[in-house]
Amino acid sequence: MTVVAVFGATGQTGRRVVERLVRGGVDVVAFGRRPHVFEASGVRTVVADLTRSSVADLEALLGGVDAVVFAAAGDPVRVDRDGALRAIEAAERAGVGRFVLITGMGVGRDRPRALTGGFWDAYFGAKEASERGLRASTLRWTILQPGELLNRPGADRVDIAAVGSLPIGAVSRDDVAAVVAAVLDRDDTDGRTWELVGGSASVEEAIDEALRR
Repeated sequence: MTVVAVFGATGQTGRRVVERLVRGGVDVVAFGRRPHVFEASGVRTVVADLTRSSVADLEALLGGVDAVVFAAAGDPVRVDRDGALRAIEAAERAGVGRFVLITGMGVGRDRPRALTGGFWDAYFGAKEASERGLRASTLRWTILQPGELLNRPGADRVDIAAVGSLPIGAVSRDDVAAVVAAVLDRDDTDGRTWELVGGSASVEEAIDEALRR
């Protein structure tokens, strides 16, 4: 795998994913809604507004891309649901082989009262729709559902498990980026939906444990 497109590359999580991939020697196509600059070499920037770009627009921009990471977030309907679904379809049409989708811990499981109603139902509903769309695609996929995203430095210590297996918690954005990079390197993570929180195992150990469960 040599070229990875990252949607939401200018966001707090997406930027960390870009930086992590570049450090690992991966060429990155960084998608953002506005013109943007990355200091690292090996990054090509692309301006694409997920609320406006058509499937055909995105397909043209994904030519030569081996994998996609969808880390974009914003309007639950226009970005988290419809933008993700258009990116998935575009990736299929462009012949992209691999797709990693970042959603949120709470999709497909019981949520505490503080995470229900109003905005939260719309948010998790949109994320769930994007997950369904990816599972129905022809792509090789992995879905990551991180807990509350924190800006503190990563510790390279996480817990990863099937949906509903972990208490709802939090995780550093740095560690989410580390997990994204790791799953892209491993064929045995295809077809997996995992929750992700800060924990006690290294990223590779946590993935190995999740695969055994």
